[in-house]
Amino acid sequence: MIRSPERPLRPAAVRGRRPGGLAALALACATCAPPAQNGSVVVSSGAAERLGMLCRWGHGDAEQGELCPRADGAARPARVRRIAGPADALSGPLAAGRPGDHVLENDEIVVVVEQLGPGAGLAESGGHVIDAADARARRDELGQIVARLGAPARQAVYSELATGAGEDGAAWIEVRGRGGAGGALSVTTRYTLGPRDRALVIATSIQNDGGAPIEGLDLGDVVHWGAAAPIAPASAPGTAPGSRGEREAPYVAGVGTGVAYALAAADGAPLRARSGAGFSDATFARPAALPPGGRATYQRVLAVAPRGDPLAVATELFFLGGGAPGGVAIELVDARGAPLPPLAGRVTLTPIAEGGAAPAAGAIDLWLRAGERAPLAAEAPPGLYLVGFEGSGRRALASARIRIRAGEIAPARLALSGAGQLDIVLHERGVSAPAEGEDLFVPLTPAKVSLLDAATGKAVSPPHLTLTGELQLSLPPGRLRVVASRGPEYALAEATVDIADNTRARLDLTLERVVDTAGYIGCDLRQHTAQSADAGVDTTARLVSNAVEGVECAVTSEHNLALAADLRRDTAVLRLDAKLRVLPGVELTSGRRGAGIGSLGVFPLGSEAAAPREGALRWVDEAAGEILREVRALPGERVVQVSRASAGGSPLHAQAAPDQAASLLAQIVGDGAGADALEVWTGRGVAARDSALEELWVLLRASRPVTPTATSDTHGLLGAEPGYPRTYVGVADDDPGRLDVADLVAGLRRRRDVVITNGPFVTMRLGDTRQGGVASARRPGARRETLSLSIRVERAPWVDARELHVLVGGVANGAPIPLEGARTTPAGALVDEIAIPVVLGGGGGRPPPRLGARDGGALGASRSGQSAHGAIAVAEDTFVVAIVRGRRPLEPVLAGAPDEILPFAMTAPLWIDADGDGRSLGRAAAP
Repeated sequence: MIRSPERPLRPAAVRGRRPGGLAALALACATCAPPAQNGSVVVSSGAAERLGMLCRWGHGDAEQGELCPRADGAARPARVRRIAGPADALSGPLAAGRPGDHVLENDEIVVVVEQLGPGAGLAESGGHVIDAADARARRDELGQIVARLGAPARQAVYSELATGAGEDGAAWIEVRGRGGAGGALSVTTRYTLGPRDRALVIATSIQNDGGAPIEGLDLGDVVHWGAAAPIAPASAPGTAPGSRGEREAPYVAGVGTGVAYALAAADGAPLRARSGAGFSDATFARPAALPPGGRATYQRVLAVAPRGDPLAVATELFFLGGGAPGGVAIELVDARGAPLPPLAGRVTLTPIAEGGAAPAAGAIDLWLRAGERAPLAAEAPPGLYLVGFEGSGRRALASARIRIRAGEIAPARLALSGAGQLDIVLHERGVSAPAEGEDLFVPLTPAKVSLLDAATGKAVSPPHLTLTGELQLSLPPGRLRVVASRGPEYALAEATVDIADNTRARLDLTLERVVDTAGYIGCDLRQHTAQSADAGVDTTARLVSNAVEGVECAVTSEHNLALAADLRRDTAVLRLDAKLRVLPGVELTSGRRGAGIGSLGVFPLGSEAAAPREGALRWVDEAAGEILREVRALPGERVVQVSRASAGGSPLHAQAAPDQAASLLAQIVGDGAGADALEVWTGRGVAARDSALEELWVLLRASRPVTPTATSDTHGLLGAEPGYPRTYVGVADDDPGRLDVADLVAGLRRRRDVVITNGPFVTMRLGDTRQGGVASARRPGARRETLSLSIRVERAPWVDARELHVLVGGVANGAPIPLEGARTTPAGALVDEIAIPVVLGGGGGRPPPRLGARDGGALGASRSGQSAHGAIAVAEDTFVVAIVRGRRPLEPVLAGAPDEILPFAMTAPLWIDADGDGRSLGRAAAP
């Protein structure tokens, strides 16, 4: 951990003179050490050479006592140019710069500002930062930074751009446009870079050109970190970093594999931050109101560190705050003291509070990324630290205590444990390898392998993913529980193994599919890759992560970007086309209030959906209904899904009670031209799921039929696994390699035969009618009869299922029904089968309740008059839903907060036609 900057951040572009205090270090830096391409320092023995490490970033310039003067006496000026071709752009999985975009660079960092016109990703126009990298590596891992003027996120739409240079060697790009309700705000943002700075200065000013005060201003930035993992220091000891709730913080940061970024207020003041998977929402100022003619400004800095680790972030912020860094050099040896070759892993630096001082508020865990290069050294803020190491199957036998002083390198010698080798070979029951001599590929055996300490049950490493079914791992000595999985349809394959120093062990495990989901294909209908600005997962990793979780059908739903996300070719290269069908889609995402709905998922898309954003319809000021009309006007048939905010929040821009939200949703959902599906469960948003189900019940009771769906909305890997949850869709052929996409679309749009789950598989029938359909409870001439509602719950042994809840019209039908896994199938699944009487009462159905009438919760309370034995009395058109809940978390396949990974499954509604007219609550029976 490290203390937060307590002084204004001072890149050359905004400072006059930086505080002195380093004159004593200006001993003699006759020659500076050459820059290290990986961001590590070069360790030498002489005093002058030790100080030379600070020259790499220009730390210790003329204002600090000529510590590192340049050979030519001056830094080259910063400059602005336009990208003319691919060679001018940056590299990296998220590099978005294209010909015409603007490059702002010096000899330290490179930043790309998008040209004017339709914006990339979540930006509604050009003029925003889309790439940033170290000038030597030139590898970008940033998504984008979009200036935000209010909450919900109102953006500026830029229409003018100018560039220039200052006499001090700085260069700048300035964009102008309008924002706010009705475009009443004029907005100017200037990006400035000094000649030696590793921090871009971003200054935004707004002016109210309207005739009335503007309230609700929330001036800040939404940072989509892309391939960088967001980190944010806590505002006080005990506050967990990464919390989704807004809190005070000195800065927000993102750490990639080869570069890191930090965003902070230029004056060093704290900001208000809310971070989630792949993004940070930072607020720098909240003026109470802006009167007509009033102006407001905010200024911040984007620091670009040359390594992908938190220590690089801390060091850069420390220097920007006026500090002089020192360095640390680590020597790795074995238990006997013999030097070890370079090892991949992490060097941890834990600050030691001195003089009884309390732990620093606003702190992050510090570590240095160790690679297979020497020397292992880096700049670091001065202080007292405990240094450790873990990686490549080894860990430090004891920590080393060091003191880092400004301008000096502190050596640390770490003795590491030995490592053993474990070879894991996975098989799949019923799948045989090719006979000897056959010229065929070995069948794939996708799996996720979790390694747990056999004594404590704690994970010893992140899960390991494999397509081939083979892993070779270096591990520290100890007893491990090894668990292989492939999603909820498979039983776990596990064993305990002892790892010994300098020995090699082999473990063979066999996966077996035990849950029968015949007639259904397991889909994740909303996923993101590095082509979304807020996700850092490359296409290969995304495809592999789907395969190892047993996902059979995945929809790529990049923000406002289609076609480029079609991964079918990559699927074939990985030989996954027989196991995984990938459909190109788009998540149309709007930051405007006028749209009403935050985002709509549309899939599948093809070349006929040509539009400015490579196949995505543009959504800026249009309302959701207008977008729907444009989608329906495209050739072919596709699914439109109302998506929810991150972590399953409201699909609306304004938060509303379930009945109010349903009233707005009712305007765009339903049979015909409306949206086909409503996402009711997103990732691990359990609390939001219950609220979403309330909205669903209100819609269904108001004769607005819609298909409920569940998606992972995954932007990452660990903690955001694809397929948790997923939507099983009833199809004629459930083989992914032979999937009829038109049949899948019909299943979601018309048949509505789905099951949403993160584990249990539950289906329901009334007579010959499955969930999603309309069952007639009255035969011609019959006055009263009893039917039977059949519910089947099946699950793998590791998936818990304890209670079945039956809801009629969105209200619980009696007490929960206990589930015990009464029968075991020959394959090994646990099954419960329940029959519930459905009694048709006298008289026809009553008119449906008015929209907004509330009649129970997600599980509801029993209505008076319902049978205590669970019989369902039907006197009017209604719908039935079955929900299954478990009490034991889905560990060790998933890790995280226990309440977020409890088993849950739900059927689509089964509509009951009580009056025999062939319809029920707006849903027509199949012909």
